[in-house]
Amino acid sequence: MGTFHSMDVYFVRHGITRWNIEKRYMGHSDERLLAQELHTLYPLRRALENIPFDYYYCSDLKRCIETFQYLLPNELVCLDSRLREIHFGEWEGLTYEDLKRDHMYQAWLTDFEKKAPPNGETFQQFNDRINFFLAELQSRQNASNSKILIVTHGGVIRALMKHLKLIMTFWDIQVKHGTAYCLSFQHQRGKWVCNSWSEVPIQGKEK
Repeated sequence: MGTFHSMDVYFVRHGITRWNIEKRYMGHSDERLLAQELHTLYPLRRALENIPFDYYYCSDLKRCIETFQYLLPNELVCLDSRLREIHFGEWEGLTYEDLKRDHMYQAWLTDFEKKAPPNGETFQQFNDRINFFLAELQSRQNASNSKILIVTHGGVIRALMKHLKLIMTFWDIQVKHGTAYCLSFQHQRGKWVCNSWSEVPIQGKEK
């Protein structure tokens, strides 16, 4: 029998920023974490501190880098721009109230998977870069049981879970700040298959 390969990937949504509280579209805008909200990351820090991770990856935006530095202050991390949130173009920094009378915005809300914000990113472009990152990550794994931590954004986590058919639509899960979503993969018949997922710290029934 060949070597059994498995991989646990912990996808973490970054901590809270001012624009999160103000419900502004953030995308590629480089907002920092709010210092007064760092305490919300503490339960996750405690949950992760005894997990023997093999690799660390992070979006190259400040809110993710600062989240990683708080969670694992003594570790080095590989920054990757493919892990950024979708680019909202001219709508970054604006709120629903700012945009609700814009006909282009209303059309995007109706069909966001096929339309793009002005000077922003299409959903297909967003999906392509995330899926390419995941495929590259999987192709590198040859250990019998790898554990990987990735600090990224809510939209990235949703898109990956939809791609892996863990959820049916992009909105089927509320991705929480300061929560890790552990996706467990097994290498079966020449490909990686995600067979389970759970939240860390445990906040509800395991899926």
